Amino acid sequence: MGNTIPSAKKTYELLKELTLETSNVQSDILISELNKIQYASNTNSFFYFYFPIVSHILYYKPEYEKDILKYLIEPNFANGTSKVSEMIFLIISAMNFKLNENKNYLTKESQFWITNEFPKLEKQIQREIEECRKELDEYEIQ
Repeated sequence: MGNTIPSAKKTYELLKELTLETSNVQSDILISELNKIQYASNTNSFFYFYFPIVSHILYYKPEYEKDILKYLIEPNFANGTSKVSEMIFLIISAMNFKLNENKNYLTKESQFWITNEFPKLEKQIQREIEECRKELDEYEIQ
């Protein structure tokens, strides 16, 4: 767990500076630090940890979708959601649920991305679901 705290802190600092004008180099560092966090918990906690981070990043930097969308799809696939339409509904419902608990859970940018952009990512969501199936099949073969 020693490496997770510095990466989480660095991710947070980079998130605070993230804008549409953030350079590719800075964005790459942000994604690298995010990937180093390795948050270990049950699938629901994992999802709710990454949800505000990933949605905020993808609002500003949608080109990183292929690198980080997995953080939203994988835990929900593990909980049994395997259809694109169900995944979209589940994630939008999760947003509403968490915002009812805490209106500051997601930034306005995250909320916009989830409501307006995420539902357009059907092909990308399907790709992530297929990757999850592939990994599950490989695990079962071993």
